[in-house]
Amino acid sequence: MILVLGEILFDLFPTHKRMGGASFNFAFHLKKLGFPVRFVSRVGKDDLGNQVLDFLTRHQFDVKDIQIDPDHDTGTVRVTMDNGTHAFTITPDTAWAHLAFDKNLAECLQKPCNLLYFGSLVQSSQSGRRFIQQVIRQKRPETKVFCDINLRPDSHTPALVNDCLGAADILKLNQEELRYISDNCGQGAAPSMDRLMAFHDLELIILTLGSHGSQWITRNKNYHCPSFLPKKIVDTVGAGDAYAAISAAGWLMGLPIKISMDLASKFAGYICTIPGALPEDEALYTEFRQRIHPNRDHNG
Repeated sequence: MILVLGEILFDLFPTHKRMGGASFNFAFHLKKLGFPVRFVSRVGKDDLGNQVLDFLTRHQFDVKDIQIDPDHDTGTVRVTMDNGTHAFTITPDTAWAHLAFDKNLAECLQKPCNLLYFGSLVQSSQSGRRFIQQVIRQKRPETKVFCDINLRPDSHTPALVNDCLGAADILKLNQEELRYISDNCGQGAAPSMDRLMAFHDLELIILTLGSHGSQWITRNKNYHCPSFLPKKIVDTVGAGDAYAAISAAGWLMGLPIKISMDLASKFAGYICTIPGALPEDEALYTEFRQRIHPNRDHNG
């Protein structure tokens, strides 16, 4: 089982809205890739919340894992373009920021779990930080933690990021987030990846470099993969989450790192050719399921 905790929300573009949230994007991709996924989040008792529950039901998620908040609205993020890149304005104090550690989650944490995923955004409130800290305390010792540093304006502090680093076995971040760690989290002006790994006892660092590709840093070796550049980019929303999901899939299946990186880069590139973070045409997943599960019968 893969247990994913965090935000599900609507990305509000100038002309349309799309289901999103880094945590949900990650969970959705892995489910469509054939992995058993539990996704725990929180929505408001409102029309958008009902739309979320309908969407999850259609895609065979267990809506018992979705908490209903009577006091806070379902999350939204306004997406605009700023100097050629996307700018995100997060609606504050919405339902996902009030995730509660309930009996359902406690029971889930005691079941065998290969991977626990959360990002930094869900910890942007004090209640969110306490929530994740309680999860870390009560997870099974063998469960590995995948943490995605996903910095947004006014949603992080050095203490929060250090908590993420301390909890993670696998850390995913981009160049800007690495610079933030360097400048604010006691790693020095030019942090050595080896030092970062050793200090926080990490097993793997996944560093995305935009058009310059990506790096994977293990305890023994550094790897680099060029980016997959599609001919036409519609938007880049969710590309990092797509890369993270394929990376986790490859790691879980024990694929050679170079193959995992190539698949992750290619899938992230494909996501850039569609509007929003999630493909409506699920045929997009076929090639990746076959590559990730080469011995599975894909006709059954």
